[in-house]
Amino acid sequence: MKHTHIGVYGIIILNNSLLLIKKRRGPYTNLFDLPGGRIEFGETPEQTLIREVAEETGLKVIKYELSFCNSVCFKHNVTNDNSMEELHHIGIVFKADVENGIGLKKDSDGYDSNGAFWLDLSNDNNVELTPFANMAIEKLKQIK
Repeated sequence: MKHTHIGVYGIIILNNSLLLIKKRRGPYTNLFDLPGGRIEFGETPEQTLIREVAEETGLKVIKYELSFCNSVCFKHNVTNDNSMEELHHIGIVFKADVENGIGLKKDSDGYDSNGAFWLDLSNDNNVELTPFANMAIEKLKQIK
């Protein structure tokens, strides 16, 4: 089985820390990811960014600009019977600012996120990141 997923994600940095969520479900379960997700019917990518960041982190996006688009293909286990799916994950990534870091949801949203947290970019952190979170951090290193 093959599947294409198009999502919108935010690179949000505050006080040299990157905002991440812990994935609750899907092929990236238990990995740390940029806040974001699937475009709903009728939404623009910008509207998706604002909605997903609010749902997953509790924070309000106040400013954003397109950073990059990229894709990754991989196989993952879909069901308990070990059937495999090929996933083509396309990401539209925005650099965004939030109103403030106060009110961060540290608990599950009951859907995609098992909580949000700030990853200190000045430390060598040992967290398992999704491909898009890895790409974002690599791009940030290139800019500095």
